[in-house]
Amino acid sequence: MKGTVDPRAARAAARWLVRLHAGPLTGAEQQAFQAWHASDPAHETAWQRAELVCGTLASVPVALRQTADAAPRSSQRRAVLYGLAGLISAGPAWWLASQSAPWQAWHAAIRTATGEIRHMTLPDGTQLVLNTDTAIDVRFDDAARQVVLHAGEIHVATAHDAAVPARPFLVRSSNGAVRALGTHFSVRQGGSVLASRTQVSVSEGAVEIEPAQAPGALRRVDAGRQGGFDDLAVSPLSPLAPYADAWLRGVLIAERMPLGEVLEQVARYRHGVLRCDPALAALPVDGIFQLNDPDNILLLLQRALPIRLARRTRYWISVEAA
Repeated sequence: MKGTVDPRAARAAARWLVRLHAGPLTGAEQQAFQAWHASDPAHETAWQRAELVCGTLASVPVALRQTADAAPRSSQRRAVLYGLAGLISAGPAWWLASQSAPWQAWHAAIRTATGEIRHMTLPDGTQLVLNTDTAIDVRFDDAARQVVLHAGEIHVATAHDAAVPARPFLVRSSNGAVRALGTHFSVRQGGSVLASRTQVSVSEGAVEIEPAQAPGALRRVDAGRQGGFDDLAVSPLSPLAPYADAWLRGVLIAERMPLGEVLEQVARYRHGVLRCDPALAALPVDGIFQLNDPDNILLLLQRALPIRLARRTRYWISVEAA
Protein backbone atom coordinates (compact mmCIF):
# COMPACT_ATOMS: atom_id res chain seq x y z
CA MET A 1 0.00 0.00 0.00
CA LYS A 2 1.91 3.03 -1.27
CA GLY A 3 1.25 6.74 -1.59
CA THR A 4 -1.18 8.93 0.27
CA VAL A 5 -4.79 8.31 1.28
CA ASP A 6 -7.67 10.67 0.64
CA PRO A 7 -7.71 13.07 3.65
CA ARG A 8 -11.48 12.80 4.17
CA ALA A 9 -11.32 9.01 4.17
CA ALA A 10 -8.34 9.17 6.54
CA ARG A 11 -10.27 11.36 9.00
CA ALA A 12 -13.24 9.00 8.90
CA ALA A 13 -10.98 5.97 9.41
CA ALA A 14 -9.38 7.70 12.41
CA ARG A 15 -12.82 8.31 13.96
CA TRP A 16 -13.81 4.68 13.45
CA LEU A 17 -10.51 3.54 14.91
CA VAL A 18 -11.13 5.50 18.10
CA ARG A 19 -14.76 4.36 18.28
CA LEU A 20 -13.86 0.67 17.86
CA HIS A 21 -11.27 0.97 20.59
CA ALA A 22 -13.83 2.42 23.00
CA GLY A 23 -15.93 -0.76 23.12
CA PRO A 24 -18.20 -3.08 21.13
CA LEU A 25 -20.30 -1.42 18.43
CA THR A 26 -24.06 -1.37 18.65
CA GLY A 27 -25.96 -3.12 15.90
CA ALA A 28 -26.64 0.19 14.17
CA GLU A 29 -23.00 1.23 14.47
CA GLN A 30 -21.83 -2.10 13.05
CA GLN A 31 -24.09 -1.60 10.03
CA ALA A 32 -22.87 1.98 9.64
CA PHE A 33 -19.24 0.89 9.77
CA GLN A 34 -19.78 -1.85 7.17
CA ALA A 35 -21.70 0.55 4.94
CA TRP A 36 -18.95 3.16 5.16
CA HIS A 37 -16.28 0.53 4.54
CA ALA A 38 -18.04 -0.81 1.42
CA SER A 39 -19.27 2.47 -0.06
CA ASP A 40 -15.99 3.67 -1.57
CA PRO A 41 -12.65 2.01 -2.47
CA ALA A 42 -10.94 4.98 -0.79
CA HIS A 43 -12.58 3.96 2.49
CA GLU A 44 -11.20 0.42 2.18
CA THR A 45 -7.74 1.82 1.46
CA ALA A 46 -7.95 4.19 4.42
CA TRP A 47 -9.06 1.42 6.77
CA GLN A 48 -6.25 -0.91 5.63
CA ARG A 49 -3.79 1.92 6.33
CA ALA A 50 -5.40 2.52 9.75
CA GLU A 51 -4.89 -1.14 10.66
CA LEU A 52 -1.30 -0.94 9.46
CA VAL A 53 -0.66 2.12 11.64
CA CYS A 54 -1.97 0.25 14.70
CA GLY A 55 -0.03 -2.89 13.92
CA THR A 56 3.25 -1.12 13.19
CA LEU A 57 3.52 1.77 15.66
CA ALA A 58 3.21 0.43 19.20
CA SER A 59 2.42 3.82 20.76
CA VAL A 60 -0.79 4.24 18.71
CA PRO A 61 -2.90 1.67 20.62
CA VAL A 62 -1.80 3.35 23.87
CA ALA A 63 -3.10 6.68 22.60
CA LEU A 64 -6.35 5.01 21.51
CA ARG A 65 -6.89 3.52 24.97
CA GLN A 66 -6.45 6.93 26.56
CA THR A 67 -8.62 8.67 23.98
CA ALA A 68 -11.47 6.20 24.47
CA ASP A 69 -11.99 7.66 27.95
CA ALA A 70 -11.64 11.30 26.90
CA ALA A 71 -14.59 13.64 26.48
CA PRO A 72 -16.03 13.64 22.93
CA ARG A 73 -15.02 17.24 22.22
CA SER A 74 -11.88 17.33 24.36
CA SER A 75 -8.58 18.72 23.09
CA GLN A 76 -6.99 15.32 23.75
CA ARG A 77 -9.46 13.53 21.47
CA ARG A 78 -9.10 16.16 18.75
CA ALA A 79 -5.30 15.96 18.89
CA VAL A 80 -5.24 12.17 18.62
CA LEU A 81 -7.78 12.16 15.78
CA TYR A 82 -5.74 14.77 13.92
CA GLY A 83 -2.51 12.85 14.43
CA LEU A 84 -4.04 9.53 13.40
CA ALA A 85 -5.57 11.02 10.28
CA GLY A 86 -2.18 12.44 9.34
CA LEU A 87 -0.47 9.08 9.79
CA ILE A 88 -3.19 7.24 7.86
CA SER A 89 -3.06 9.76 5.02
CA ALA A 90 0.72 10.09 4.71
CA GLY A 91 1.72 6.45 5.02
CA PRO A 92 4.92 4.53 5.76
CA ALA A 93 7.21 6.74 3.67
CA TRP A 94 6.45 9.68 5.95
CA TRP A 95 6.82 7.58 9.10
CA LEU A 96 10.27 6.49 7.98
CA ALA A 97 11.33 9.98 6.98
CA SER A 98 10.19 11.69 10.18
CA GLN A 99 12.82 12.43 12.81
CA SER A 100 10.38 13.43 15.53
CA ALA A 101 9.69 11.11 18.48
CA PRO A 102 8.46 8.45 18.58
CA TRP A 103 8.91 7.73 14.87
CA GLN A 104 12.73 8.16 15.07
CA ALA A 105 12.83 4.63 16.47
CA TRP A 106 12.71 3.46 12.85
CA HIS A 107 16.24 4.81 12.37
CA ALA A 108 17.78 3.02 15.35
CA ALA A 109 20.83 0.87 14.63
CA ILE A 110 19.58 -2.07 16.73
CA ARG A 111 15.97 -3.26 16.67
CA THR A 112 13.87 -6.24 17.64
CA ALA A 113 10.75 -7.29 15.79
CA THR A 114 7.36 -7.66 17.42
CA GLY A 115 7.56 -10.82 19.52
CA GLU A 116 11.38 -11.03 19.44
CA ILE A 117 13.59 -11.07 22.56
CA ARG A 118 17.32 -10.64 21.92
CA HIS A 119 20.38 -11.01 24.18
CA MET A 120 23.59 -9.14 23.40
CA THR A 121 26.90 -8.16 24.99
CA LEU A 122 28.17 -4.59 24.75
CA PRO A 123 31.86 -3.70 24.19
CA ASP A 124 32.48 -3.23 27.95
CA GLY A 125 30.97 -6.63 28.83
CA THR A 126 27.57 -5.26 29.90
CA GLN A 127 24.78 -7.73 29.22
CA LEU A 128 21.74 -6.31 27.44
CA VAL A 129 18.38 -7.93 26.72
CA LEU A 130 16.00 -6.27 24.26
CA ASN A 131 12.31 -7.02 24.67
CA THR A 132 9.73 -7.10 21.90
CA ASP A 133 9.52 -4.17 19.44
CA THR A 134 12.54 -2.35 20.88
CA ALA A 135 14.84 0.15 19.20
CA ILE A 136 18.17 1.36 20.60
CA ASP A 137 21.46 3.01 19.69
CA VAL A 138 24.69 2.27 21.58
CA ARG A 139 27.08 5.20 21.99
CA PHE A 140 30.36 4.63 23.79
CA ASP A 141 33.01 7.36 23.94
CA ASP A 142 35.68 8.62 26.34
CA ALA A 143 33.13 10.36 28.54
CA ALA A 144 30.31 7.85 28.96
CA ARG A 145 28.77 4.53 28.02
CA GLN A 146 25.29 5.24 26.71
CA VAL A 147 22.34 3.27 25.40
CA VAL A 148 19.67 5.43 23.75
CA LEU A 149 16.27 3.79 24.12
CA HIS A 150 13.94 5.02 21.37
CA ALA A 151 11.14 2.50 21.91
CA GLY A 152 10.40 -0.70 23.79
CA GLU A 153 12.18 -2.15 26.80
CA ILE A 154 15.67 -3.29 27.77
CA HIS A 155 17.22 -5.06 30.73
CA VAL A 156 20.76 -4.11 31.68
CA ALA A 157 23.33 -6.00 33.75
CA THR A 158 26.22 -3.56 33.91
CA ALA A 159 29.86 -4.63 33.81
CA HIS A 160 32.82 -2.90 35.47
CA ASP A 161 34.37 -0.37 33.11
CA ALA A 162 38.04 -1.01 32.42
CA ALA A 163 38.63 2.60 31.36
CA VAL A 164 40.42 4.97 33.75
CA PRO A 165 38.63 6.87 35.04
CA ALA A 166 35.57 4.61 34.83
CA ARG A 167 32.84 6.00 32.61
CA PRO A 168 29.23 6.23 33.82
CA PHE A 169 26.69 3.90 32.24
CA LEU A 170 23.53 5.72 31.13
CA VAL A 171 20.27 4.73 29.50
CA ARG A 172 18.68 7.72 27.80
CA SER A 173 15.03 7.87 26.82
CA SER A 174 13.00 10.74 25.44
CA ASN A 175 12.18 11.69 29.06
CA GLY A 176 15.69 11.85 30.52
CA ALA A 177 18.53 9.66 31.77
CA VAL A 178 18.89 6.62 34.03
CA ARG A 179 22.38 6.21 35.53
CA ALA A 180 23.47 2.77 36.71
CA LEU A 181 25.09 2.43 40.13
CA GLY A 182 26.43 -1.10 39.64
CA THR A 183 23.16 -2.79 38.96
CA HIS A 184 20.63 -4.95 37.14
CA PHE A 185 17.66 -2.92 35.95
CA SER A 186 15.02 -2.57 33.23
CA VAL A 187 13.93 0.55 31.37
CA ARG A 188 10.80 0.78 29.24
CA GLN A 189 9.88 3.67 26.95
CA GLY A 190 6.11 3.93 26.98
CA GLY A 191 3.26 6.35 27.28
CA SER A 192 1.38 7.64 24.27
CA VAL A 193 1.98 9.49 21.05
CA LEU A 194 1.18 12.72 22.87
CA ALA A 195 2.84 12.05 26.23
CA SER A 196 5.79 9.69 26.46
CA ARG A 197 6.77 8.17 29.80
CA THR A 198 9.64 5.98 30.96
CA GLN A 199 9.32 3.13 33.45
CA VAL A 200 12.27 1.87 35.50
CA SER A 201 12.53 -1.25 37.67
CA VAL A 202 15.60 -2.30 39.64
CA SER A 203 16.33 -5.91 40.61
CA GLU A 204 19.90 -5.44 41.95
CA GLY A 205 21.92 -2.43 43.05
CA ALA A 206 20.47 1.01 42.33
CA VAL A 207 20.01 3.67 39.67
CA GLU A 208 19.61 7.44 39.57
CA ILE A 209 16.92 9.06 37.43
CA GLU A 210 17.30 12.57 36.02
CA PRO A 211 14.28 13.96 34.10
CA ALA A 212 15.25 15.84 30.93
CA GLN A 213 13.73 19.17 31.99
CA ALA A 214 14.79 18.97 35.63
CA PRO A 215 18.60 18.75 35.47
CA GLY A 216 20.13 18.03 38.84
CA ALA A 217 16.84 16.74 40.29
CA LEU A 218 18.12 13.21 40.83
CA ARG A 219 15.97 10.42 42.24
CA ARG A 220 17.55 7.20 43.49
CA VAL A 221 15.78 3.87 42.92
CA ASP A 222 17.09 0.94 44.97
CA ALA A 223 16.76 -2.80 44.36
CA GLY A 224 13.20 -4.09 44.64
CA ARG A 225 11.63 -0.77 43.63
CA GLN A 226 10.13 0.65 40.46
CA GLY A 227 8.79 3.96 39.21
CA GLY A 228 8.11 6.11 36.19
CA PHE A 229 9.13 9.54 35.02
CA ASP A 230 8.33 12.09 32.36
CA ASP A 231 10.32 15.14 31.26
CA LEU A 232 9.65 17.00 34.52
CA ALA A 233 9.45 14.62 37.46
CA VAL A 234 9.67 11.10 38.86
CA SER A 235 6.48 9.51 40.13
CA PRO A 236 6.28 7.97 43.64
CA LEU A 237 8.15 4.66 43.80
CA SER A 238 6.49 1.32 44.50
CA PRO A 239 7.62 -2.25 45.21
CA LEU A 240 8.81 -4.20 42.20
CA ALA A 241 5.94 -6.16 40.66
CA PRO A 242 6.10 -9.95 41.19
CA TYR A 243 7.76 -11.74 38.28
CA ALA A 244 8.46 -8.42 36.57
CA ASP A 245 11.56 -9.91 34.95
CA ALA A 246 9.91 -13.14 33.76
CA TRP A 247 10.03 -11.84 30.18
CA LEU A 248 13.80 -12.32 30.30
CA ARG A 249 13.04 -16.06 30.25
CA GLY A 250 10.43 -15.65 27.53
CA VAL A 251 7.45 -16.18 29.79
CA LEU A 252 4.59 -14.27 31.38
CA ILE A 253 3.80 -15.44 34.91
CA ALA A 254 0.38 -14.51 36.23
CA GLU A 255 -0.79 -15.00 39.82
CA ARG A 256 -4.29 -13.61 40.18
CA MET A 257 -3.32 -11.03 37.60
CA PRO A 258 -6.29 -9.09 36.17
CA LEU A 259 -7.18 -10.17 32.64
CA GLY A 260 -6.81 -6.61 31.41
CA GLU A 261 -3.17 -6.52 32.53
CA VAL A 262 -2.49 -9.93 31.00
CA LEU A 263 -3.89 -8.82 27.66
CA GLU A 264 -1.93 -5.57 27.81
CA GLN A 265 1.26 -7.63 28.10
CA VAL A 266 0.24 -10.12 25.41
CA ALA A 267 -0.56 -7.26 23.02
CA ARG A 268 3.07 -6.20 23.06
CA TYR A 269 4.11 -9.50 21.47
CA ARG A 270 1.68 -9.61 18.55
CA HIS A 271 0.77 -7.38 15.62
CA GLY A 272 -2.47 -5.46 15.58
CA VAL A 273 -4.95 -4.32 18.21
CA LEU A 274 -6.07 -6.41 21.17
CA ARG A 275 -8.76 -4.90 23.35
CA CYS A 276 -10.74 -6.14 26.33
CA ASP A 277 -14.33 -5.50 27.39
CA PRO A 278 -13.91 -3.36 30.56
CA ALA A 279 -16.44 -5.59 32.32
CA LEU A 280 -13.98 -8.51 32.01
CA ALA A 281 -10.76 -6.67 32.81
CA ALA A 282 -10.74 -7.65 36.50
CA LEU A 283 -11.08 -11.42 35.93
CA PRO A 284 -8.16 -13.08 37.78
CA VAL A 285 -5.70 -15.11 35.71
CA ASP A 286 -3.20 -17.71 36.90
CA GLY A 287 -0.65 -19.43 34.71
CA ILE A 288 2.71 -19.46 33.00
CA PHE A 289 2.52 -18.47 29.34
CA GLN A 290 5.09 -18.61 26.54
CA LEU A 291 5.49 -15.16 25.03
CA ASN A 292 6.73 -16.51 21.69
CA ASP A 293 3.19 -17.67 20.89
CA PRO A 294 0.80 -14.87 21.90
CA ASP A 295 -2.12 -16.21 19.88
CA ASN A 296 -1.88 -19.50 21.77
CA ILE A 297 -2.04 -17.52 25.02
CA LEU A 298 -5.33 -16.05 23.84
CA LEU A 299 -6.69 -19.51 23.06
CA LEU A 300 -5.63 -20.78 26.49
CA LEU A 301 -7.36 -17.83 28.15
CA GLN A 302 -10.51 -18.51 26.13
CA ARG A 303 -10.55 -22.11 27.36
CA ALA A 304 -9.98 -21.19 30.99
CA LEU A 305 -12.24 -18.14 31.33
CA PRO A 306 -15.81 -17.18 30.38
CA ILE A 307 -14.61 -15.15 27.41
CA ARG A 308 -14.57 -15.38 23.64
CA LEU A 309 -12.27 -13.92 20.99
CA ALA A 310 -14.14 -11.74 18.51
CA ARG A 311 -12.02 -11.14 15.41
CA ARG A 312 -13.14 -7.82 13.93
CA THR A 313 -10.53 -7.78 11.18
CA ARG A 314 -7.23 -9.47 10.43
CA TYR A 315 -5.46 -7.15 12.88
CA TRP A 316 -8.20 -6.58 15.43
CA ILE A 317 -9.27 -8.95 18.24
CA SER A 318 -11.74 -8.03 20.97
CA VAL A 319 -12.08 -10.11 24.11
CA GLU A 320 -15.77 -10.30 25.01
CA ALA A 321 -18.01 -12.22 27.39
CA ALA A 322 -18.72 -15.77 26.23
